[in-house]
Amino acid sequence: MDSLIQILVLLAFMVAGALICVIKLAPPPRITDAIIKVVLWALLFVMGFRLGNERGLRDRLGEIGLLGVGTAVATLAGTILAVWLAYALLDALSKRQKTDAPVQDLKASGHSAGGLGWVHFRGPAILLAVVVLGFVAGAFSREAAFDYGRVTGWVLNALLFMIGMQFAQSKLSLKSAFVRVETVLVPAATIVGTLAGGLVVALVFRLSVGKALALSAGFGWYTLSGVLISDLGDPVLGSAAFLSNMARESLAFILIPLLSATKRPYAAIGVAGATAMDVTLPLVEQCLGPDSVPVSFTSGAVLSMLVPVLVPLFFGLPF
Repeated sequence: MDSLIQILVLLAFMVAGALICVIKLAPPPRITDAIIKVVLWALLFVMGFRLGNERGLRDRLGEIGLLGVGTAVATLAGTILAVWLAYALLDALSKRQKTDAPVQDLKASGHSAGGLGWVHFRGPAILLAVVVLGFVAGAFSREAAFDYGRVTGWVLNALLFMIGMQFAQSKLSLKSAFVRVETVLVPAATIVGTLAGGLVVALVFRLSVGKALALSAGFGWYTLSGVLISDLGDPVLGSAAFLSNMARESLAFILIPLLSATKRPYAAIGVAGATAMDVTLPLVEQCLGPDSVPVSFTSGAVLSMLVPVLVPLFFGLPF
């Protein structure tokens, strides 16, 4: 129920932003784009500041960081592979050879899916620098007493409001944006690839299949998955889940600009996991264009709804 309420709230802010555009109160598109970039940097700075400022998080990084980061890498690799294979299968079934729908959509919106160059690494480098700057600032500051969740929540709401405005300014058809194969293919491939990565974690770290799948089934939603597993009686695994999903979110900020430049740009939405509907949605929109917003939001919403179902389900498996 909580995840459904969260989805509705986020959707409400996006709709409100679109309505502002409809009633002619929105700023010019270039101003909207600049505001989105600045607010996105603010969100990343706060995320880094929290990681550096809370001693408990720093201690967990040293205690179970290997399992957390290993799970994040395995689930991300599985997701990317699954999305690529899904599109390869789709191409084979439709007898397409060199083009795919996402590439065409990106070209239509002015976003090139050409080869990787410095311009594609510069974006992730800037984003990573903002996170590192926040981490350093947090590490050298007195432990803050304010509620990080409340701060990032309002920053995120502001971002989604601006994204809704930008989507309306793009003049894209909402119906045509949702009625696309990617709306189903991306979240489905993300689920399969993420859980496949969890099976690899079970082998490498010698965990039971159930616990490894529960660890991976957070899909990047670190604020929920870690708490769920801890409440189920395994605080160590819960801490690993927290770090794993936080690492997935952090790595997604680096991978999204890079993957958006490949032949399968919608893999960028897959690596975002559950955060594709909120935290990483601004970056997805910046890299893939406004037409990617419905696919990204839908994928993130589907995965978010599954987290509170799959994590306890897998954790309870007897093997």
